[in-house]
This record gives sequence, structure tokens and C-alpha cells, in this order.
Amino acid sequence: MDKIEGENLQEWIEVNGQISQSLALNWLQQLVEILDLIHHTEFFHRDIKPANIILQPHGRLALVDFGGARRITDTYLAKVSASGGTSTRPGNYEVTAVVSPCYTPLEQINGKAIPQSDFYALGRTLVRLITGTSLISLPTDQKTGKLIWRDKAPQIDKPFADFIDELMAPLPVQRPATTEIILQRLKQIPQKNKIYRIIKSKAFQASVAIVFIVLGVLFIQKVLLPIRANILLTQGKKYEALNDSQSAQEYFDSAIEIDSKLKNDIAQLYFDKASRSTQNLQAAKKYYEISLRYNDRDGDTYKNLAFVCQLINEFDCVSSNYEKALKLKPDAWEVHYGLGTFYDDRGKDELAEQQYKLALKNNSQAIVVLNNLSRLKNIKGEHEAAIALALQGLQKIKEPKLQAALYKNLGWANLEQQKFNEAKEYLEKAEKLDPQRADIYCLLAQVQEALGDNDSAWLSWEACLILESKQPEVFRWREEVLQRIRLKSPNRYR
Repeated sequence: MDKIEGENLQEWIEVNGQISQSLALNWLQQLVEILDLIHHTEFFHRDIKPANIILQPHGRLALVDFGGARRITDTYLAKVSASGGTSTRPGNYEVTAVVSPCYTPLEQINGKAIPQSDFYALGRTLVRLITGTSLISLPTDQKTGKLIWRDKAPQIDKPFADFIDELMAPLPVQRPATTEIILQRLKQIPQKNKIYRIIKSKAFQASVAIVFIVLGVLFIQKVLLPIRANILLTQGKKYEALNDSQSAQEYFDSAIEIDSKLKNDIAQLYFDKASRSTQNLQAAKKYYEISLRYNDRDGDTYKNLAFVCQLINEFDCVSSNYEKALKLKPDAWEVHYGLGTFYDDRGKDELAEQQYKLALKNNSQAIVVLNNLSRLKNIKGEHEAAIALALQGLQKIKEPKLQAALYKNLGWANLEQQKFNEAKEYLEKAEKLDPQRADIYCLLAQVQEALGDNDSAWLSWEACLILESKQPEVFRWREEVLQRIRLKSPNRYR
């Protein structure tokens, strides 16, 4: 065999020291390619170590000293398998062992060398080169039997280090099976190293830390804080159910500090509670005001609050809240109607009529508005207009009480026009539909007097005086009849 020029790696490492990762990958690639050729000729080397590797002048490696090389044959494998004896192949063959301390695997020391034994020696050789340290100086893990070397080779990235440890695995079955597999794995290591360096970089770790911080903040904001806010909301509802509004609002305010969207839910809670407080108007007013504290952009709440204030005669509260409702909902017919009834109750007929007309402009089907406007026309003496509005309403409504109110307005207009029989017909229809309206009986009494039916008239006057009513014209008619009684004047129309 020709002499190979160069320096063996045992001598080279003593002078040059440990090698870089890139050179280690290059040399490992070369050595595995050499082993690939050897193993494919059915031989394996059995004595790979730095002293048996030559670095040639052109930079290529050569593997020498094939004195311990062994042919891979079925007979040899049978000897290896049987030398220790098994349940299926008893044997007592002796297989010559080639041993290089620190480089030879245990199975080879025991005379059972196989191709994977070369991989062990190759891994150990690589550790000697990348650490620059004699293997005998490196400690061994007592539990696993693995060489502890990574602290001596900080230039080696973890993916490559893991692969080297796999080559040196204590058991042959834990090592790569063939040179082909090793060559395939070597192609992947540079990319794995690159990914590893990126992951270990300060920039990447800082980015990961930022991502985790952001995710943590989002988790707190999207999960933990909403849970806390809902707990506070639930606690507030419990106190409100006990009518402890002050404590309830303290919890509600704390919940809103966490999640401002809960304002609408709390406002709706108080709106509903106010709507149920029909027997306690002061309480209803309080709850509507609290509702507005949490949502001051709800026109319906202002409208309802104004109506409650109207019922308890708090007139400043009425006008200011209807105005606020109209700023939010300028086309809301109910608000114009409510403001119209407010002016109507206070005798401000022109203002009332103006609001009723605005209500009808926004909803021509609002029968209650038609009825009130028809009534106003009668008060102002515009009886034909009152009749037209009442008839318009009757064409659209089937609800008995509203029908009764419209028939009452028709009877009133006909009474003022001295069409007594028509007036009587309309008023009797109204009485049948709603026998609890005082104004119907007040008007019917006047019609009956005009027709000379005094007995029926006094019965109607009695109902007029007894039944409840808040309409100013009813008070006026009652005053007139009581004055007549006091003066004991003859019965007469009005």
C-alpha cells in the first residue's frame, strides 16, 4: 500500500488545539463517506481514532491502519451472536477483540464488534478534536455512561452535539444503523444549527419575552379582568335585589373601571327596575336617574323619567328631560306626544298642539295623538277639525278605550254644534265602550238636558261627579253643575 502523505490528527490536535464547528462537520462528512465505502465492501474498520486519521496536504482526510479491519460475513455475525450464548444459538466461539482505550465501545471490547462500533469510535474521535482534550480527562455520567464533554466545546451547537452523543450511545441499537442514515442526518444539521442559534439569540429571546408579555397582558385583559368584572357585577346585582342601591353602585362602579362596556348592562338593570316601580313613582324616578348615570345617551330613559315627573308634578324635571330626549331622538313621536300632554295638562294649548302635530308628522298612525288633538280642537272651538280627526282615528283603531275617547270627541263636537241627537248617539257608543270615563257622562248629561230628559241627565251628572278624572274640562263642567245646584236655578243647557 502506498504511503499517505500528511499528519495524523493525534499529532495535529496537540499543536493546533480544538477545531471549529464548521471544520468538525466537514471532517465528519469526509470520514463517514470513507466509512460508507468500507462498509459497502462488507468490511468495518474497528480502530477509528485520531492517530489513524491522516490530514493530507490538500486538506482531505484519509483513514489508515486497516490491520484490525474485519469482513462482515454471516459466519462472523453468527460468532458475534453466539459467543456469549443465546437461547437459540449456543456457542463458545472466540472473536479477536481490537481495543483502543477511550475509543472502543463495550461490545467490541467483549469481542462483539459490529459496523455500528465504528460509529462509536468516530463520535469519540470527534469529541477529542472539538474539545482539544484527552478523552481520559473527560468525566463520565455514572447513571448513563455517557461522556460529559459539552462544556469543553462551547462552539458546538446543541443539534450537532446531540448527534455526536447519538453516535457514541452506549448500546449499538441507540446509534444510527448505517452510514447512509448518518449522511442524511449530516445534511440536516446546518439548518438545525441555524434555527438553534436564532432561538438562542438575545434578539429572539427578547422577542419571545415580548410576545409572552403581550400574550400575558391580553390574557389578563381578555380573560381574567372580564371574569373579575362579572364577579363584581353579580355582587352588585345581589345588593340591588336587596334594595341596597348604594352598595350595589359601589360594586357596579368597580366593575366599570375594569370593563366600561358593562355600563349599558347596569343602565338597563335600573331602567327595568324603574319600569316595574309603577306603585312608587318616587322610586321609579330614582331608578331612571341612576340608569342615566350609567348611560346618558338613552332617549327612552329621558322620556320615561319626564313622564314620571309629570305624574308627580315636578315640572322642571318634565321639560328638561323631554328636551334631552328630543336632542337624542328628534323624530321620536312618543317624546313629542309626551311633551304635548305636559303642555296640555298645564293649559298651554298652542304648545300642546304644536307637539301633537310633530308627533303625527313622525307617525300618522299614532291614534292617541289624533285623539288628543281632536280634544284640543274642541276646546278651541274648532269643531269641524275635531270631527275630522276623530273620524280619521276611528278608521284605524279597534281598541275599545281609544274608540270610546274618539266617540266622546265626536259627541262633544256635535253637542257644541247643537246636533244633540247625533251627539247623544256618539256619547252612548262611547259609554258602552268605556263606562268609567267621567267626561263621557259630563257631556251626555248636557245633551240629555238639551233634549229634555232631566231624569237621565241627573243620573249622568252623578256619574260625572263621582268618576275619577284629571281633565281640566271635567273640573269645569263639574263646577258649573255644582254652581247651578247651589243657586237652585232651573235646569238648562250649560
